[in-house]
Parts: sequence; structure tokens; C-alpha cells
Amino acid sequence: MSKTTNVKTRGDRGPRLGTQLRGEMATAYAMRGKCSADLILHYSPKAGKDVALAGQLQLLNFLYCEIDGAVKTVNYAPTSSIISTAGKAFASLVDAEITTNDGKLIWRRLIASEPDTAKHVEDLRSAVGHGVLAGVSALEVWTYEQLTTNPVLLRSALRAVSWMAAARYWPLAEFKRKIWALIDRRQTVTFDDVLGLEVGSRRALAGAAVLDMTCKGTVRSNLADFPLHAWTVFHRIGDRKC
Repeated sequence: MSKTTNVKTRGDRGPRLGTQLRGEMATAYAMRGKCSADLILHYSPKAGKDVALAGQLQLLNFLYCEIDGAVKTVNYAPTSSIISTAGKAFASLVDAEITTNDGKLIWRRLIASEPDTAKHVEDLRSAVGHGVLAGVSALEVWTYEQLTTNPVLLRSALRAVSWMAAARYWPLAEFKRKIWALIDRRQTVTFDDVLGLEVGSRRALAGAAVLDMTCKGTVRSNLADFPLHAWTVFHRIGDRKC
């Protein structure tokens, strides 16, 4: 007996993942121009998508933003959105556009070291908070030295983002409710306690959930003092729930 199989055409399936990634990286390469910095593609929970990071400064800033509980969302490629508001000269000076949980909009500039001698920087500092830039709360300038002050936090951030990236397509609300109930009862729990709420592959989802809660500022941890491990501790923050 012959067996028939329904085969979808490429048009039915849409673009392959490899094709999508090549397109994203090609765009990033084009934007990089003649710069020789490495390009790193990483999933960003706070951007809600894969982001292309050009060089070490952008990677370090990415890790700080992702683990900062005060940061709600980040645009790691803000040039096009800033051009429409402030023009090309100012847009070229901003490396990240950050929205905080309390509604502030912050533009962040990354430089190797002080002094910052780039053209138009002082003009941008003066313009922030006024006129068409009245909605921008601050221009922050971060150097390599500032970004590498706490290597433990960077290491924790890389591990945390990796856990969350692996769970990006899974709904985590159920896991967060269980975790919050556990923290509410005990006040302080360990990463191992959280993993113990589930069995099998669901343990990884519980781990991703508590790290997502931490990076969103729902709970706090000691990830800035010790790298992520089984005895990492998590505490409640007031009465705020996820």
C-alpha cells in the first residue's frame, strides 16, 4: 500500500530560521560599516527579540540592562527612532534607549574612556529635557571602566539571560505564581528551592521564571555579589507581585 504525505511548500512555511538570522546579521553588518568590532547575536528578554550587539561595550551594556530590575524595556538599535525626533547627528551618539519601570526615558551613550570628545555631545546634553527632547529624562555616558566595575554581576547576567532565552517560547505565569507563593511564605528562598517546585524539564522553566522576576524587579537577589548557583537567594520586595 502506498503512503501519501502532505508536504508543505517553502511558501507555506515562511522564511527559514537560518534565513531570518542571516538577514538580521546582514543588516547589523551594514550598520557597523568599516568598524572591526565583533557582532554578537543574543536574545534579549527586555527587547523581546534577538538583538545584534556590535563589540564589547554593547555586550557589557546589554548585560547590565537585562539584569537591572529598574529597567523595563531597551532598544539596543535606537538610531532610526531617534533620527525622526532629533536628527542624524544626535542619533549617532546614542547606543541604547532605555525605559525604566517608573516611566523615564533614558538615552545611553557608550565610550571607551573619558573625556568624551565626540562632536555634538555637548549640544545633545544641553538639548535633552527640552523642546522636542522634553520626553528624554537623561543622557547617560558609560565608559568601559564603569561597565566592568562588577564582573560578578556580569557573569550572573549572562547566565540569567541564557536561562530566560531557553524558555522564551514558554508561558511562565503559572511558575511565577508558585514562586511568589513560596517567597511569600518563607520571605527568602534559594535557587535550588525554586527548582524543587517542579520535576523533570519543568525545573528549567521554574528557574527561568524566577530569574525573569528578578530582572523585572519583582523580587531581589544577591546576584550582584555571587554568581548564579544553587544557593543564590531571592527575597520579596514589599508587597509587589508578578
